Amino acid sequence: MRLPTAAILAAVCALCTVPGTTSGQEQYSLHYAFEKGKVYRFHDTIAVKSTQEMMGQEMKTTSNVFSTTKLVASDVAANGTAVLMVSPEAMSLNIRSARGDTTITPIEVLGKRSRVTVSRLGHVSAREVVDTVKLTGIAARTGQRELMRFHVFSEHPVNVGGTWTSTQPDTSEAMGSKIVTVGTIDYTVVGKELRGGKECLKISFKRKATIAGKGMMMGNEFFLEGTGTGGGLVFIDPATGFPLSEESTMDMETTVALTGQQNMTIPSSQSVTSRRAFVVE
Repeated sequence: MRLPTAAILAAVCALCTVPGTTSGQEQYSLHYAFEKGKVYRFHDTIAVKSTQEMMGQEMKTTSNVFSTTKLVASDVAANGTAVLMVSPEAMSLNIRSARGDTTITPIEVLGKRSRVTVSRLGHVSAREVVDTVKLTGIAARTGQRELMRFHVFSEHPVNVGGTWTSTQPDTSEAMGSKIVTVGTIDYTVVGKELRGGKECLKISFKRKATIAGKGMMMGNEFFLEGTGTGGGLVFIDPATGFPLSEESTMDMETTVALTGQQNMTIPSSQSVTSRRAFVVE
């Protein structure tokens, strides 16, 4: 299963003010407005606390992930659909457990590109690995897939206090396993707030997720299922249309059932805190 990540907005979105509403409030048509040939970068910090029970023993692990990801809009259609080239530029993973303290830099994935097609509202219609590479260990579990994740915006203009809901399925495959995650996210436009010296639109979101999958692990077939809840805030600069930052949390409870040479059930819990900062060049 790939490294958890937090809740979901990346790259660049534009907010267009629609004047003259009947309520007297400003309305915003949220949409991604990529510029062909433009380069975007964002920085992620993810902290994960995990507890797993196996054969009567409880194992606790703390992980911290730091990454910088590059995004290039290689093409933008007239309807706003964009083809994006996504590649990690820097990444490090620190793992602390009873076994010791380890820091890993998965150099196999650095600079390796994926192609993603996303609509102006954030619906991903296609993903494709461009630069293939043989992955092992942590890199294989992370997976060579795009690191970009998108919030899906409302089809209709929203004002302060406005709400909408999106459902986002996601499938990841690595090391013979297939994991399907389905997230339902409720959004609310909270208001405006100064962030980085600019007045930003403040949007809160609450997320519920289910996860299910199966595969092979050390000669055993495994089945995975779980549920999670979380939420966060994203701050967007209406003047430029760029999201300046995002903060989110996610708590997951999962169970893995192994069958084959060994039969066992492995429950685990995971608490994730994520922060994302955007840089536009």
